[in-house]
Amino acid sequence: MKESIKKELLRQAKLTFNVAVSVSAISAMITLSGVGLVYFNQLSEATLTGSAGALATMTCLNMAKEAKDELLKILEDEEEDEN
Repeated sequence: MKESIKKELLRQAKLTFNVAVSVSAISAMITLSGVGLVYFNQLSEATLTGSAGALATMTCLNMAKEAKDELLKILEDEEEDEN
């Protein structure tokens, strides 16, 4: 039972990390499109787009960090159980 819980946590953490990386890439593209809008003198749209992209990027990076921390915690718990 304990092993299946660890496997499920590992699967969920991997999925969370992959989603975070994907959304980070998309939000980076949104941010770059905001930069493009600045060049076309669409300042208000650029501000909104850039802000949304930056916020999404920060959120996703935080999710990825939490997934990594969860994996590290699982590994530490497993090492403690072996000792």
